[in-house]
Amino acid sequence: MINAAPQLRQKPKLSYEEEQAALQRELEGKKIHIEAPKEPEVNPEVYRDVIPLLFRGFLTVPAVIGEASFVFKSLNHHEFELLQVMGMLDKGMSYKHWDTLLAYNVFMIEGQNVLVDRERYVPKIVDTFNQMDLKPKQRIIRQMSEINRRANNAVLLTECYATESYSRYRWAQLNGIDLCSPTSTGIPGTERLGMNWAQLAWRAINYYYDMHEANERDWENAKFIGSCMAGKGLQKIYNQDNDRRQKEKEERFARKDKILRQVLLGEKQEETIKQLQGATLVGAHTVEELASQLQSDLRGERDYHDQVIQAHEDSIRRNVQSRQEQIRQFTQQHEEEFGHRNVVGTTDFTGLSITEVQERITRRKQFEAQQAARRIVRPDPTVDPKSMEVLDKWGLTEPGVGFTVEKTDRDVSGAIPIGPSKQGGTPFRK
Repeated sequence: MINAAPQLRQKPKLSYEEEQAALQRELEGKKIHIEAPKEPEVNPEVYRDVIPLLFRGFLTVPAVIGEASFVFKSLNHHEFELLQVMGMLDKGMSYKHWDTLLAYNVFMIEGQNVLVDRERYVPKIVDTFNQMDLKPKQRIIRQMSEINRRANNAVLLTECYATESYSRYRWAQLNGIDLCSPTSTGIPGTERLGMNWAQLAWRAINYYYDMHEANERDWENAKFIGSCMAGKGLQKIYNQDNDRRQKEKEERFARKDKILRQVLLGEKQEETIKQLQGATLVGAHTVEELASQLQSDLRGERDYHDQVIQAHEDSIRRNVQSRQEQIRQFTQQHEEEFGHRNVVGTTDFTGLSITEVQERITRRKQFEAQQAARRIVRPDPTVDPKSMEVLDKWGLTEPGVGFTVEKTDRDVSGAIPIGPSKQGGTPFRK
């Protein structure tokens, strides 16, 4: 007995319509659920510099110089402005200026907080660094440059940190509290530093988040009230809101991803382009650029605000010049074609004398009188016996009054059409 191997049966190939019908039968009665893309999770370690910059006001780095322990801090934009006014950040500054710069970077010496009485401690710290060799000071300067670079990156990451849930929790805790006060930082003397760019940005972003949530809440209440009267009509608005929120969410994710790539991976962002009446401006988006603009303002030079105004004025000036050039070209073209004559459409007004004007007015009045006379319909007395009574009433049976219109040389300026005037009446009378 021979056992034949079983043969595999291949399913017949279905057409597109048959596949769609089979898929519809398979999914009939089932709810299709598609997971929306979730916000990518960010390792909290990324924000290790953002949190102290926000809730303490600066970054710190410990150091041991000789036998003394130091704690250095990053500088905020207020301190940079002060050093700029003192001339410590000029391009041609000498090594002796490093002493003052390093003195403002000191936070603690041997556990003693310098910020409490900074004006008294700074001269002593300057003398200490003045007695130090050049190479150790160069190493300290490099370390200070690194900690300030980290602070600048933390300012950029503040926008990403503000979107995290734990950032919103901290905002609920600290809303209405001065971020520089010792009540918030727990460090005496921080109230003298002022808020840095990261703190200002974090407060502004959370403020607008709160405003956005309040507006959305009011809008949802308005839609709920409207759904009681026109439920089907509001369905389109609900769909539009869902699309709008999804688009806002995607834009927020894209913005967050772009900032993280710039700070962590070093990818350069495209320059922020602002259009203003035909003017193209590149806006500042880093702390260095903002500080440079502020320094220009303090020196009395042209800052970003002046550039915006100048660009707007240049745009208006270019538009005026362009229109004047067009008018000049039209005038030149008109003079070449028509000379010095005033041309409106296709009529040529070369000017009329007083006699010609009076003649035209008289001719027009004569024509109007003739037209009015032709419109008068006089009845035939032989046909209607009562017509004679009407003619007698209006004085048309006197000698010299005929029924034909003849040409006359009389002044017709005061001519009045013959015949009764139309009297207003009511169509229905009670």
